[in-house]
Amino acid sequence: MTSLHEFLEKGGFEEDVISIFLDNDIDYDVFLTLSEDDMKEVGIMSFGARRRLSMVIKAANGAATKGYSQEHFYNNGSGFLEYKLKNSRMSLPQDKKKRKRRSRQELEVAAKSAKTVVAEDEEEPITPGDQEKVDWMRYSPPTGDNQKKHRDLFIDTFSFRRKIINGSPTITDVLCQFPRLQDMPELINLEFQLLYPDQCDNFISRWGRMKEQIILAGEGNASVLVQIQKFQPDDNRDLCALTALSFALHKSVVQVRGTSTSSSRENSLLFLVQSIPEGTDVEAAAKAKKPVYQQPFLLALGPARRPVQYFAVLDKVAVPCGTSLITAIDRLFKCHFVFNVHYSPALLHFWHFIAAFIYEVLDPHTVKPIIRSFASSVRAVEL
Repeated sequence: MTSLHEFLEKGGFEEDVISIFLDNDIDYDVFLTLSEDDMKEVGIMSFGARRRLSMVIKAANGAATKGYSQEHFYNNGSGFLEYKLKNSRMSLPQDKKKRKRRSRQELEVAAKSAKTVVAEDEEEPITPGDQEKVDWMRYSPPTGDNQKKHRDLFIDTFSFRRKIINGSPTITDVLCQFPRLQDMPELINLEFQLLYPDQCDNFISRWGRMKEQIILAGEGNASVLVQIQKFQPDDNRDLCALTALSFALHKSVVQVRGTSTSSSRENSLLFLVQSIPEGTDVEAAAKAKKPVYQQPFLLALGPARRPVQYFAVLDKVAVPCGTSLITAIDRLFKCHFVFNVHYSPALLHFWHFIAAFIYEVLDPHTVKPIIRSFASSVRAVEL
């Protein structure tokens, strides 16, 4: 009979986590039946620990059905975890593959701009050393003492990670394999920097001036002007500019799974940011999102005009994005590239403007005329 203590210890879990299970008379067989809610009930309060344990339970159950031994489950480089890594996406039914891959055009641009991206069809060997580094990051919670090591290993395993992500796993699968992207969200910025070293800081450095140009250019459009006038002079100017940009570049009809769907300007903003009252359980709110919001978006905690904190919702996982709207938008944009997911169709023109004319990771000549026209209007504004 497998010892739960030995199993979790070999998996890199701390003694205080293991002891909680033992104190509640949970053996290995019972452990394999637990849900994350069960873990919370017995006293595993850390979200990251529950997610890692859930991942181990899922993989262990899968290993048992395929006849793998416990030793094979932990064999670095050739064991069940790596098998799952390569095949988890393939095993999902088509209607469960919620994320959309980026368009051919976006992938071509990314391939030209990101000098270190591993090509999808390139057969780069997965070495035991890479797997060991990934396993260490996965099972070692970040602390003040080891965060530098996490960052160093994260950089070392960049090509390994891109190969996995370019294989089209879901965002949830990626976060299970690389949980530090959730509890060390600054790694999202680092990953984007590795992809686009010269463009990483463009949004933060350019937005302060461009937001005023966007607002002034938007005043020339009657429907945009109505939205701008809803903001008071001391209101959130960043939100005002993003609203103006969304309304100016509204895409009223979008294609979703081969069918045309209408999208109002007001509803389109919900694909960018949704407000929830302060004190709301963010984790529960992310899990309860409506199925229509398949692509990454922001949850703003607190008053709509002046939230106190932002979270990116990736699949049904909430990732902290700080207290600044612009820092949050910056991270949200980068998530599309880091996790290799398509923009929301309702915000396609909005994101293409930001990609082409602020970050400069998309060729401006490839975007729609309406986007180029508004960009010309913005550039023509003198402050």
